[in-house]
Amino acid sequence: MNAKSSEKNSDQKNTINNSTISKQSMEQGYKLYQKRFIILFLFTMAELCNTAMYATCNPIAVELSNIYNESTSVVTLSATLYLFMHPLFTFPASYLIMYKGSSMSVKIGSILTLLGVFSRCLVRQSFIYVLIGQTLCGIGRPLILNAQASVAVEWFPSSQRTKLMTMLNFIVTFSGILGYIIPPIFFAGVTIDERSPQDVLDTGDSRFMYLLFSEAVFSAVFLIPLLIFFETKPKSPPSAAAKGSTKVISFTDSICQMLKDTKFIQIFISFTLFYGSYKGYGVALVYILKPYGYGKSDIAILSVMPVIGGFLSSLIIPTIYKSWGKYKPIIIILEFSTIFTFYGFLWGCYLQNYVVMLAMATLQGFFILPAIPLLLEWGCEQIYPLNDSFCIGLQYSGATMGSSFIAQIVSMIIHGKDASKFDGFIGITIICSLYALAILSIVFLKEVKHKLALKKSFVNPSDESEKPFPHPYTEVNPDDLGLFDPDKVQDEDDDTGGDDNLIDNNNHNQQQSQGNNSFGQVHGANDD
Repeated sequence: MNAKSSEKNSDQKNTINNSTISKQSMEQGYKLYQKRFIILFLFTMAELCNTAMYATCNPIAVELSNIYNESTSVVTLSATLYLFMHPLFTFPASYLIMYKGSSMSVKIGSILTLLGVFSRCLVRQSFIYVLIGQTLCGIGRPLILNAQASVAVEWFPSSQRTKLMTMLNFIVTFSGILGYIIPPIFFAGVTIDERSPQDVLDTGDSRFMYLLFSEAVFSAVFLIPLLIFFETKPKSPPSAAAKGSTKVISFTDSICQMLKDTKFIQIFISFTLFYGSYKGYGVALVYILKPYGYGKSDIAILSVMPVIGGFLSSLIIPTIYKSWGKYKPIIIILEFSTIFTFYGFLWGCYLQNYVVMLAMATLQGFFILPAIPLLLEWGCEQIYPLNDSFCIGLQYSGATMGSSFIAQIVSMIIHGKDASKFDGFIGITIICSLYALAILSIVFLKEVKHKLALKKSFVNPSDESEKPFPHPYTEVNPDDLGLFDPDKVQDEDDDTGGDDNLIDNNNHNQQQSQGNNSFGQVHGANDD
């Protein structure tokens, strides 16, 4: 009887000990903070406020040229200045993110955005203030946009990164389209041309001022709280990928290492051709549709449909990637499917079937938008342990330059405003040919999991509790892991666990070892 009672007491003590150990292990593991959702919201609003400024003048360029007596080329220069600031300032932005953190970069980008949107409100003094404002917003763009991956990895676990990057890039695309849609709404019911009387021009001027002040106030409402509450990183990292090792890779060495990586260059080419072609197609769309009799309102609706498709795919594609664990096959399938949607869209134009055109435009967004964050993530994976801002900044810069070049080439080949239906077919074929080249640039590229190799080398944070939480992807020693040698890195098929399993395994091991010690102590006490 005493033996049974002793055994029962021992089991109860073991249960209590295991429960305590499990609780302690969870307390020692990587931590997630509820504040991360506030940080994410503020960052998405910074992306929205900045990106929506890009196309303020373009949809109403003819009206503005008559109101302020400027040529349409000067009016559209505002968007060009905005776009070309990204390639010029992407490396300075990456430098700031690398050495000062994402918070400093995003806050400076937000300040420049605020200065830009309020500078534009001086348009009655001179239209040059609009150009200055657009330039300031353009400089702020890489400071905000290049910090995408840093914000994701500093606040969220790696298992949520693909979904998060998909959402952030969806916000960028949605903001750009929103910037095209809103200005014509303010000019609804007002027709302005070179023969318009002064009272009509004054009405147009008032409408434009309402638009500029509305965008400025909207930006201030969200960006001022960002300047107060936005933080670079939490006290404890959310995952193993957010921690670094000991050796700092300098800024110049990081750039040289990235540009020498031929596999990254292949990914960069694919992203530039893929995303750049789509943006170029958006510019040339008005000329492709003109022979079929479609106007601005039709184009506005067709521009919204890819956003709907992209939203739907943002709920599906990250789940597929999480179960598959591979970038390349998913990206190739998405890019190849996009080619069919372009010809399907053209087929709808020939049939004069607007429903088919809307369906194809929705499918374009469904296939194109999720491929963008996957290509960005793959590029970040390839250059790891270099800072992610280098990859994102360079790829977006390439897409920006590529889209402008592709739009000019396609518009010139299809004869711009004089485009015929056959010219539209040629334009679509050029776009699809570039998509085929985007596929070819990565089809033979082997995936490696650089982050997985480094992640498996980490111990539980409790074992290094006294060490500071370093900047992600900058304080590492690639020589210790052979990160730039594919033969020394785990293949993509080995990435089955992620950070959650890493935490669980550490907790499980701690439970076993501490449980055994506790069990031994109990028996030792009984023996005494």
